Amino acid sequence: MRKLKMKKKQTKPIRRKCHNCGKMATNPLVYHLVPSIPYGEPIPVYSKSGPKTKRVDLKGDMKITAQNYCDRECMAEGRSKLGV
Repeated sequence: MRKLKMKKKQTKPIRRKCHNCGKMATNPLVYHLVPSIPYGEPIPVYSKSGPKTKRVDLKGDMKITAQNYCDRECMAEGRSKLGV
């Protein structure tokens, strides 16, 4: 519980451009397309103390795409255009 004298630090809202309509959204829905591992390839072993990589920083066939949408209706419309 905060004391009355302590104020919460104000942060700027995160703004992202909608993938479908192009409007700027302050609290966007993020849709990640993650490729699957091909059949027969070994699944990488997870190590808690190993080096971490962000999903956006993966390269080659393992690269993901992150798409921002302003709301659920816009996301449904945009995904239907992609054929997903």
